[in-house]
Amino acid sequence: MFVIVIGPAAAGKTSLAIKLAENGILINLDPATSIDADIDIRKWIRVEDVQKKYSLGINGALLKSMELISENNEWIKKDKNEIKVVDTPGQLEIFLYHDYGRKIVEKLSNYDSIVMLFIVDATEILSVENYLAILAQNAMINLKLMNPCITVINKIDLVDRKNLIKYIDKMKLEKILQKEDVLYSLAKGLVDYIEYTSIYQRPLLVSAKTGEGMDDLLSAIHEIHCACGDLS
Repeated sequence: MFVIVIGPAAAGKTSLAIKLAENGILINLDPATSIDADIDIRKWIRVEDVQKKYSLGINGALLKSMELISENNEWIKKDKNEIKVVDTPGQLEIFLYHDYGRKIVEKLSNYDSIVMLFIVDATEILSVENYLAILAQNAMINLKLMNPCITVINKIDLVDRKNLIKYIDKMKLEKILQKEDVLYSLAKGLVDYIEYTSIYQRPLLVSAKTGEGMDDLLSAIHEIHCACGDLS
């Protein structure tokens, strides 16, 4: 099984990927950053080399690198008996606005089953608008990649859990929005995005740093490919 870790920069993707890979293989798919991984894409494709070869800026070089990665098979671990955790770059445009992410996911699906994790930084859920914007990104990536995706709220060791829960509960969230006249008209439609993420069925609150919630996350990863599992 490939577990593809997606999310914005600084959400704790790499820390979570490393923690999950204690039970399998870690694949670093970020051509701009080296980590201690079992398979590192930078062995074949490095952003700085692409930048020089194609005379591109750093952002253009990253996108070109992902295009090259989508065409390369050398980094793919094909053993179906292992969990293969794939850490990705924090630039969500790779998955939202370009086909490189989709092509990579489709290619991996030819070799093994796929589970995607969308990582949310709990410290960024400080307001309704932040939370809804994050969930909208999550839902759009689900739509673009068309694969099972688990929404994971990371870094819960750094936040007030009670304050966090008021955003996760849809009914409480709608009550908050009703008190915000200007925001309500803009955000009320976005509340429905919750139903296109796994938060609606089962909130997964974890800390890659302390290990809290990791057993529940591992269970959810396995459940998503079980005929009886529905994340509820």
